[in-house]
Amino acid sequence: MAAEGSVHTNSNWKVDAELRLRYEWLDGFNDKGYGGSIGVGDSHDGFLLSRVRLGVTGEPMPNLRVRVSVQDVRALDWGFDDDEWQSAEFGMENNPQSDYLELYHSYLEASNIVGLPVTFTLGRQRIAYGDCRVFGPGEWKNSGKWIWDAARLSYAHGDHFLDVFYGKTVLHEPNEFSLSHRWGYEGAGVYGHYAWHKGAVEPIFAYKQNRDGNDKYQRITHYYAGLRVYDDDVAGFFYNGTVIGQWGSRKAPSGDESDVNAYGWHIDAGRTLKAGQLRANVGLGYTHASGDDADTSNGEQFDAVFGASDLYYGRMNLMSWSNLKDAEAFVVVKPTENLKVKAEYHRFWVADGSAKWRSYKNAADGREDHLGDEVDVVAKYRLLKAVDLMAGYSQFWPGGFIRRNVPGEGQADWLFLQATLSY
Repeated sequence: MAAEGSVHTNSNWKVDAELRLRYEWLDGFNDKGYGGSIGVGDSHDGFLLSRVRLGVTGEPMPNLRVRVSVQDVRALDWGFDDDEWQSAEFGMENNPQSDYLELYHSYLEASNIVGLPVTFTLGRQRIAYGDCRVFGPGEWKNSGKWIWDAARLSYAHGDHFLDVFYGKTVLHEPNEFSLSHRWGYEGAGVYGHYAWHKGAVEPIFAYKQNRDGNDKYQRITHYYAGLRVYDDDVAGFFYNGTVIGQWGSRKAPSGDESDVNAYGWHIDAGRTLKAGQLRANVGLGYTHASGDDADTSNGEQFDAVFGASDLYYGRMNLMSWSNLKDAEAFVVVKPTENLKVKAEYHRFWVADGSAKWRSYKNAADGREDHLGDEVDVVAKYRLLKAVDLMAGYSQFWPGGFIRRNVPGEGQADWLFLQATLSY
């Protein structure tokens, strides 16, 4: 587990720091709604996100590593107030963009236990594997979507590894230090990685639970099992596939309990092209996540485990891996060592028209399933060893579902400019 950013070494101790500034401008949507008549927040907004992280990592004795870090994240001139992020599920605030002076990754890590290639990590930590679709940090949002207080046991042999962990996810309440109040989900996982030249097979198991619930939100107990298989170079071609099944139960505030049986999968493949220093990946992909069938009492809507959503289903983050069909085409161009540009086109549908998209329900007299189309272009440039720049633009055109069911619908646009300085 590497410390964040670059590091300054003094004997066995290292200090690191990161400053990330991002300006975002959006029109026609926000984190809670779509269209021109949104009840919460602004549908036309421009704001600055700041994130500062400071950490120290040391080795007080052989095979023992200690890390302590803090972060301070703020949203300046954002169209939301902090109290508008009260979570119905957890009964407290969980803010994706603000968390003032909060403990960040801080843990003890013991390695080479009894002479074996085993590492044990205890404390606040990042848990992310593979392409981050099932377990990911969700680092795009300022606060970090998935930060864990957990215990993790890792076994590694060459390029192969097997990890087992148990923990709880941290909630982001800006004015409260997180050790003084409750967590979000309780979770556990097993993630394996059996590697070959440029690919691997990755078996996956996960457990996700909210034991508490409240008078407005159901309790859940979910289990997941699945597999990821990928290869980055098969005679110049690449592929990446993930399939996950979900089982368990949910208990409504009324006390009624129902079974959960859902699934999600993804596949993409393409060709790697090279011409001198220029390198490009061109490919197609498809994502499916089951939706809830209103004609049954069971739960068929896939819940996207602990994965990152901001990288995969359109960069505007309008979609998530739940009740979704997403056909995509993409090209990733790397003209120089320091510059990478990715362009994507997505066409979205709901998997089950009787289920909601965001907070919007499909009209009873019409089962429109086309959500819309999105184009994204994102560029990343390494200006200096410690300075990374990013910029992106996205546009979304609503389909029949949104045009029929969302008040004030229309085209949506998003633009961002970001600079990250690390030390």
